[in-house]
Amino acid sequence: MTLLGSKKGYSKNDINFFEEFTASARKQTQVLAVVVFVGIIAIGLCLAVLAYDIFRNAGVQKDIDNLNTTLASDEYAGLELQSQALQQDINDKNQYYYTLTEMRRIVDETHAAETSIANLIGEVVPSDAYVASYDLTGNQLSITGMTFSYYDAANICYLLNRSNVFTNYVLPNIETDSSLRHNAEMVDNPIDVYYDFSITGNLVNESIISVGHYANTESGVIALSGISSQAVDAGSEFVFDGINTFSVNGVNYTLSSISINGQAITSEQFAIAQSEDKISGIANGNVEIDLFYTVAQVEETAEGEAE
Repeated sequence: MTLLGSKKGYSKNDINFFEEFTASARKQTQVLAVVVFVGIIAIGLCLAVLAYDIFRNAGVQKDIDNLNTTLASDEYAGLELQSQALQQDINDKNQYYYTLTEMRRIVDETHAAETSIANLIGEVVPSDAYVASYDLTGNQLSITGMTFSYYDAANICYLLNRSNVFTNYVLPNIETDSSLRHNAEMVDNPIDVYYDFSITGNLVNESIISVGHYANTESGVIALSGISSQAVDAGSEFVFDGINTFSVNGVNYTLSSISINGQAITSEQFAIAQSEDKISGIANGNVEIDLFYTVAQVEETAEGEAE
C-alpha cells in the first residue's frame, strides 16, 4: 500500500514538470514566431527598397541614354559652337554699348558755350588791342593777345569777370613783349612797348564723374558694361558703392584693381575701397574711374562638388 502511494506521488510531480516544460516551450515558440515574422517583414522591406532603387536607377539611366542620343543628333551637334558664337555676339554688343556710352560721356563733359560770349569778347577788346587766339568750349575760355597798354589787358579781364563769364574770379597774365621793337635806339619810346596777355577761366561749376566696369580675361581687357556718368558740383563729394562684385550675363566678377584718370590707385587705397565697398572723392574736375574685375572663384564643398 505504501509502495503504491509513493508511486502515485512520483507520477504527479512528473506530470507537473512536463506541464511546465510544455508551457515554456510554447512561449519560446511564440517568441520565435514573432522574431521570424519581424525578420520576414524586414527582409521584405529591404527587397522592396532594393527593387525601387533598381527600377529608379534604370529609369535614370534610360533618361541619360535618351539625353545622350538627343545631344548626339544633328540638331544639337553644333550646340557648343552656337554657344560660343552667342557669347562672342554678347561681348561684341557689350563693346558696342560701351562705345556708345563713352561717346555719351564725352558729350556730357562738353558743355555748350553760350554764343553771346563771342560777342562779349568783341565788345570788351579795345581797338588798340589785338587778339591772337581764343578757344571757347563749354568748359573753358582761353584768350591770348597783345596790347599797347597794361591796363587795357587788365580791363578786358575785369569786364569778363563783371559779366559773370567765369564761375570764379580770374586774373590775367600780362608780360612785356620787346620782340616788336624796331631797334635798340627806340627802347625808351613808350609807343613801342607791347604787352602779351592771356586770360583763362572755367565756364562751368560742375564736374562729370564717370565709372566703367572691365574684365581681365585671357584674350585681354573687355568692357562688362557701358560707362555711367553723373554731374556733381565742383568741390563736392562723389560716392559710388557696391563696387566689390559685379554680375553680367549670369557670370559673377570680383574687383581686382581700380584706376582713376588712367592712374592705378595704391594698394592701401585699394584695401580701403574694398573694406568700404565703395569709392569716393572730391570733384575737383572731371574724374574717370575704371573698375577692373576677374571671374569670381567658385567655392567647393568637402565632397569636391561645386556649390
